[in-house]
Amino acid sequence: MPNVKQRLLDIVDSVPKDYFDGLKPTEQVFKLMIEYIKRYGGDETTIIPGTDKRLDIETLKEMLKDEN
Repeated sequence: MPNVKQRLLDIVDSVPKDYFDGLKPTEQVFKLMIEYIKRYGGDETTIIPGTDKRLDIETLKEMLKDEN
């Protein structure tokens, strides 16, 4: 878990200052998750708790669809 936290901090530090401007908190989280998956792919940190399914772009799209 410490690797995930550091990776997320590294992503936030590397994006432009206005990267999350105008987004709702939920949208910010999804955008951060997309960046994480783009950079680190589907490793052990992307297994959805309680399942054997990995978090990927398609799963995020489904989640966003359900959110709207």
